[in-house]
Amino acid sequence: MTAIQSRSSISAQKLSRDEYARAYDEGFKKTVRFLAANGASPEIAEEVAQAAWVRGWERIGQLRHVQALTFWINSIAKNFLRNSFRRRQASAELLETTLVTNPLESEKLDAQKVFWGCSEVERHLLERYYLEGFTSHELSEEFGLSAVGVRVRLTRLKRTIVTRLEPRDRNAPVEDAVAELQQAA
Repeated sequence: MTAIQSRSSISAQKLSRDEYARAYDEGFKKTVRFLAANGASPEIAEEVAQAAWVRGWERIGQLRHVQALTFWINSIAKNFLRNSFRRRQASAELLETTLVTNPLESEKLDAQKVFWGCSEVERHLLERYYLEGFTSHELSEEFGLSAVGVRVRLTRLKRTIVTRLEPRDRNAPVEDAVAELQQAA
């Protein structure tokens, strides 16, 4: 039992800087292990743990029970980790959008080939989400689906498109793709 945990009669607002520093020394590595167990790389786990302990000190007045300090910090850390994963996913989608917005000529041909199999509604849904930045909630109103339904439909469309781009298609020379486009037209 730590000094912090044994002094449960102390209110969180009166937690001194030294007591918090001791709790940090005892709990920081635990927080890093907790984050690593939740899928973070060692570098990200350490960075997120540091940010969580800083946020804990900034918001110490919100802590109700001193003995729950490490649990509270780990909750903050887990929320930071989730936000970190979401930001990385959003940046990956931004990269994907950038490639679709400014494609090379060969990528334009591939995009045309992929979207030929999509219906007009599917193509419109993909454009509104990836190119125009609409949220699934906004699209749910436009397409008459629930927000979850929009996300499910987008996931299925992505899976279908990936299936169309099997290694055979991805490795085909640009000339073959051009010939196929000319034949289809």
